[in-house]
Amino acid sequence: MIGAVGGLLLAAAAFELRNGGSSRVREKERVEAHRALAWLGRQLQAVEDRSKEQSEMFQTLPDLVRQMFSATGKRPMYPVVVKLVDLFFRPAQIAIFVAVPSERKLRLVEGVGLPETLGKSAVLEYGQGRLGHVAECRMTMDEADFQNVTTITRLQLEASVIPGLRADVVAPIVYDEELLGVISVGGAAARNDYEKRLLKMVADLTASALVHVRQLKSSQEMANMDGLTETYNKRYLQSRINEDLKKAEAANGALSLMILDIDHFKHYNDTNGHIEGDEVLKRIGAILKAASRDDTDVVVRYGGEEFVILFPGASKAIALRQAEHIRHAVETHPFKHAARQPLGAVTISGGVASFPEDGKNSVAVLRAADQALYEAKAAGRNRIITASATYVVT
Repeated sequence: MIGAVGGLLLAAAAFELRNGGSSRVREKERVEAHRALAWLGRQLQAVEDRSKEQSEMFQTLPDLVRQMFSATGKRPMYPVVVKLVDLFFRPAQIAIFVAVPSERKLRLVEGVGLPETLGKSAVLEYGQGRLGHVAECRMTMDEADFQNVTTITRLQLEASVIPGLRADVVAPIVYDEELLGVISVGGAAARNDYEKRLLKMVADLTASALVHVRQLKSSQEMANMDGLTETYNKRYLQSRINEDLKKAEAANGALSLMILDIDHFKHYNDTNGHIEGDEVLKRIGAILKAASRDDTDVVVRYGGEEFVILFPGASKAIALRQAEHIRHAVETHPFKHAARQPLGAVTISGGVASFPEDGKNSVAVLRAADQALYEAKAAGRNRIITASATYVVT
């Protein structure tokens, strides 16, 4: 390009010499030369700007990808995906929806510049609008693709459009044929011929990161679980109880727990064998989980035939009612060989204690509950006793 301009100037000079140096021609050639040089300068500046932008992009990209794959959960990862999309497109709108396959729905988890018609945790049906269509066909689509669909499909898309939502390019988040969600981009400031390819790359990275988080969580769960009873283990309790105590203290709330063990479990093992005893432990674990509050209570095998149940946010009165419900569920369960037990049934005894009234830390609360458990067993077993102020240790 520079050579062409130089050639133009040389030709103008030669022409001027051949034609006697006409001032009119010289002025005309000078203007054209300046115009050409100005155009060349603009082109070079544009190339420099694009080069600088691409340099910044490639410097930022590895860090964002590392953040995606180092996220400890799905929720912290979505803002990083938004940053990645913004890096490539600088769009007016970004929307990330996760798939709920059992309900054939998409749920909004992260967005930028979205209309009020899409509130927090907005839900779309599969097939609804462009995002729902991509969820069904699982193909990355741009404006041209949406215009090229069949007339019937186009009418369906237009009929189910979400007011104010710009979905110029939409990509499915798919891993090993499993739909995990969709990413939508609207009003991109940085436009080129690679929008579909770039957004698909972001969607594929997101899918891999989501599966990585899921596998990591599964591995952590396995490390925190008791293999026999499929309840949490003592290692998990030590971290979880301190976490829940901090939350209760910060919110000026409560945390209660129960320590329980199986009455006359040694007698059951000696009479029926350890294999049958393991079956009782498995069944007790299942009963405790089934009788606990969903997504709230935490069931832990504390050791041997002892279990601990955390009741986050529960007062001692609420925890006692829940503990009695659990005790009754165990007592009435038709365990094998239950009639051979000294009480004529497989039963549990338990002690309930609460923060802050029964202790200011996890050790004190566990000690108070353990003392109450001792009293329950001394009083005849198959009963729940709450911690007493006479043995509170702060």
